[in-house]
Amino acid sequence: MNLFGRESRVEKHFREHAQLVYDCVLKLQELMPLFYQGDFDALEDKVHEMSLLEHQADEVRRIMEIEFFKGAFLPFDREDRIILAELVDSVADVTQETAYGICLSRVQFPHEFEDEFQELVDAVCETVEVLKECVGMLDEDLSQAISKAHEVEAKEEVVDRVERRILKKLYDAYRNGDFGILKLVELKNTATRMGDITDRAEDASDRVLIMVAKRRG
Repeated sequence: MNLFGRESRVEKHFREHAQLVYDCVLKLQELMPLFYQGDFDALEDKVHEMSLLEHQADEVRRIMEIEFFKGAFLPFDREDRIILAELVDSVADVTQETAYGICLSRVQFPHEFEDEFQELVDAVCETVEVLKECVGMLDEDLSQAISKAHEVEAKEEVVDRVERRILKKLYDAYRNGDFGILKLVELKNTATRMGDITDRAEDASDRVLIMVAKRRG
């Protein structure tokens, strides 16, 4: 395979990898209602489905790394792409950690927090969706890639605000005696891990901005 054919294939894998990571994050939309309902058996099945997606993303990332080893792209671009792939992959890793944490906690979810947590999940998924679009634009339209990277940053700030609001409400409820320390810790961990997902997404979008800056010289 010639160099340009190899690079074209890697670009396709980049988009495939970003889609799989996004699909992994989207599983939170199916998983969280089961947490609200306390259906941990069904929740475990969703965690397993998420794990399969995360594994598929890992496999695509490894395929890309082999192509890089074979000489796809110039060295400076190759390094950035490897770093970007690892950063995008870390989004799926943290998502899986979040899901495992929920599964292991088995705490009864307080229904008065359902709307806030669903708002958080929706904002997390929207952020990673934009990251997926950002990665897809990297080899098609650099201006759009920049725009999407900035949109990831803006959406990450929204997630931060929702997360802080949830944490305040959790501590207020704990101080009021609505639930004990175990539930506080587990729900706090769930909220902060979701925030970590978008932190990783922002890290990946920052790498896209670096790559665009290098290309424009």
